[in-house]
Amino acid sequence: MTKHHTDPKADTTLDLEVPLHQTLEVAGRSDVGQKRAENQDHFLIADLRRQLKIRDTNVAHDGCGNELFGCQEGHLLVVADGMGGHSNGEAASRIAIESSARYVLDMMQWFLKLTSTAEDDFVDELSQCLVSIQQKLWSQPRDGGRTMGTTVTMAYVIPPKMYVVHAGDSRCYLIRDGEVKQLTTDHTVAQQLVQDGGFDQDDPSLQQWRHVLWNCVGAGDKVVRPEAIRVDLQHGDQIVLCSDGLSGVVEEPTILKTVTDAKNCQAAADRLTQLANKKGGPDNITVVAARLCSKAIQG
Repeated sequence: MTKHHTDPKADTTLDLEVPLHQTLEVAGRSDVGQKRAENQDHFLIADLRRQLKIRDTNVAHDGCGNELFGCQEGHLLVVADGMGGHSNGEAASRIAIESSARYVLDMMQWFLKLTSTAEDDFVDELSQCLVSIQQKLWSQPRDGGRTMGTTVTMAYVIPPKMYVVHAGDSRCYLIRDGEVKQLTTDHTVAQQLVQDGGFDQDDPSLQQWRHVLWNCVGAGDKVVRPEAIRVDLQHGDQIVLCSDGLSGVVEEPTILKTVTDAKNCQAAADRLTQLANKKGGPDNITVVAARLCSKAIQG
């Protein structure tokens, strides 16, 4: 964990007598960087709501038009970083985003009926999304005999819960109380060697293995092994999903300070992208930044 001291005067005091509705502010940005000819990253930000569409009625419904939405709302955040050659990488991450959206749409009844007793089954279904994406990639024609592959880091937020499923070396960070924590594990050979206990994190001999993945979606015949994380979110928590075009060049203390100081999520995503480009922008850069806010429910 990296510590960043914040001004205690900036803390928001909430009146607990007033009913609160938790909402997610979120924004994203993707950039080609300084060295690549093509952007092979893609991202998705989507909201899921219960919806009732009125076809006909003689009952007035003030200012709502003909569509009424339930108050429970889920949010889907996805970052995918493609690999597999000039065209294959772009196609792989794009297909991953399209497939994840379709999967969640088909499973929406699961996503919006989530209860604590069904959490394990839900996490299994969410993890299955990565397997579904892999099957879609395997079904694609092979360009020059090479299979397409991509990282996928997906967060589903239904306040106050967050569920993350992940494969590859894109990341999900949680920022809380002036600290930043990497929730996901980099599925690289280098990180595996560190976890096995034989190497230190900063060992220079690991450099050649830092971008070699042992687990991703597609790219070969190995079945993806999704990593799943559950988090109980708190008011003011901030979330960052990013490709290694950011995490590979911008250190965690800088990510923490940038997100904490930003006036909103779009400013945070833009500034982080700028910092990665200032560091040389050796890879495509994708950032999705989010913040859990509480708003008073008007009576």
